[in-house]
Amino acid sequence: MKKLPDVSFNFGSDATAEMIPARMENLASAGVKRVMLDAVQLVRAADDPVWRRALEKGLRDNGLVLFDVHAPHGPQDSFGFPAPEADGAFFATARKALTTAAELGVRTVTYHTARTRRMGEMVDEYGVFEKADLERARSRILSQMEKILPEAEKLGLLIALENLFLPSSTAAFLVSVVKEFSHPNLGLNYDSGHALLLEKQPGKKSEDIAEWIRIGWDDDLVVFQDDQLDAMLPYVLTGHFHDNHGKNDEHLLPGQGIADWKRIVERLRRAPRLVSLQSEVSKKYYLDEPGSQTTAFRDCGFDF
Repeated sequence: MKKLPDVSFNFGSDATAEMIPARMENLASAGVKRVMLDAVQLVRAADDPVWRRALEKGLRDNGLVLFDVHAPHGPQDSFGFPAPEADGAFFATARKALTTAAELGVRTVTYHTARTRRMGEMVDEYGVFEKADLERARSRILSQMEKILPEAEKLGLLIALENLFLPSSTAAFLVSVVKEFSHPNLGLNYDSGHALLLEKQPGKKSEDIAEWIRIGWDDDLVVFQDDQLDAMLPYVLTGHFHDNHGKNDEHLLPGQGIADWKRIVERLRRAPRLVSLQSEVSKKYYLDEPGSQTTAFRDCGFDF
């Protein structure tokens, strides 16, 4: 049976430079080998040299490897955002994220694809996009990727597009984008919690889903999907793992929701391009003890 890659764990966006040594020591003592940065931490590593030096020393002193980062994911920072005037901000942020990741020796960078329907209060500065326009989103993602992907390749980075819970981030849509490029440095990030929100279940109705998710769909009607991991599996480079009850993006520890972890792990072992796995549980589960999430992952079948 194929062994899974080690899980990358976070140590908390709240960690100051002074807090990093203890956080890293805690992770190492829990058996962790790989560490990840969320978007907030990546920006801090780029902008705060003192924090960055503390990060690098904490990793080195505890034998840890920084393997994965999440790029900024505000509306204008995500691939395919419908406002062309946002391109300047998008490319500047994307290049800064890639450069910083490469300098830190990272392997994978996860990106979001943007909402294609936006309510006014969420994007006041760019106006309102009332309908989900997938073809417009696809065109913009492809044109942006043509510029960004060669830069990622030169830096030795893998870009992974993450499934969310909107028309422009379902498995079918993302797979079509990856197939268009068929590039070794581009693949997918399978997010277990986001997939679960869209997964077909007996009696599940659109109105059961949290309102902030439903407003991204035309007429607020969520289109439920077959198990998305099956479609994504040939292209999965990495994954975000957390649990929920199928209605809201709770970011629970594995085993605290309704995800079928045995089935998920079994298929991940067959993913031909898989290089990493990442914990994306809510910080409340590890803020005081960054290594405390490891038991839940082991209990659900992850190897590390």
